[in-house]
Amino acid sequence: MSDAVRWCVLLAAGRGTRLAALTQHVPKPMVPVARRPLLEYILLRIRDSTPIRNFVMVVRYRAETIIQHFGDGSDLRVQIRYAYQPDDQPGTGGAVLAGITQMPPEPFLMSFGDILTDPANYRKLLEAYRPGISALLGVNWLPDVSEGGGVWLDGDRVLRLQEKPRNADTNWNLAGVHIFSPAIVPVLQTLSPSPRGEYELTDAIQSLLHQSPDAVRAVRFEGYWNDVGTPERLQNAEQYLAGENRFQHESE
Repeated sequence: MSDAVRWCVLLAAGRGTRLAALTQHVPKPMVPVARRPLLEYILLRIRDSTPIRNFVMVVRYRAETIIQHFGDGSDLRVQIRYAYQPDDQPGTGGAVLAGITQMPPEPFLMSFGDILTDPANYRKLLEAYRPGISALLGVNWLPDVSEGGGVWLDGDRVLRLQEKPRNADTNWNLAGVHIFSPAIVPVLQTLSPSPRGEYELTDAIQSLLHQSPDAVRAVRFEGYWNDVGTPERLQNAEQYLAGENRFQHESE
């Protein structure tokens, strides 16, 4: 088993109801942003900023749209496998469990298919990962973490997590881009559904934290970060990527 991070699992099974008509015919990660699907930008940024060339895309809603667009990945100089998230395993934990069935038992980068961030943050995660870490969590600073996952830190040690905390005394948020070791597998396999009936990745991380507190660490993200889940955030991503594309064009 390799200790190097050579694989990435991209979670792309969701519809994205807050984007309304935009996701009527395509899954949320395939919504076009600056003339490309959002998911393509995420894949390319990981490819260009890390040694990772092997991807697993977890699909369900309008899966054929994703598969037809990306194929086996050869056009993008990567290798892509697909995993269908079962209907009886809803939630982010179920999605990750589906993804890891398509890859070897080794550490992997995981990203939600709607999280757009500075490519330097992928590099920071890979550089910080070392054997013995079961979960290396990307965290980003937000003025209010009540819509995401609050993370309490002591240096790079994770003290606790809470999904959608109210009046939290932390500004660190689960960024949706993490590295997991194979230690996550048995935890995901034995997860119980949350009160909303889903298998939650946050619950799996909590279990890892309970089992071995020193093995769950965090990397503080810097620069751009966007959970592209609303029309307003989509517009923000458009402006960010359009400016980046314009800079690249002018530099050529």
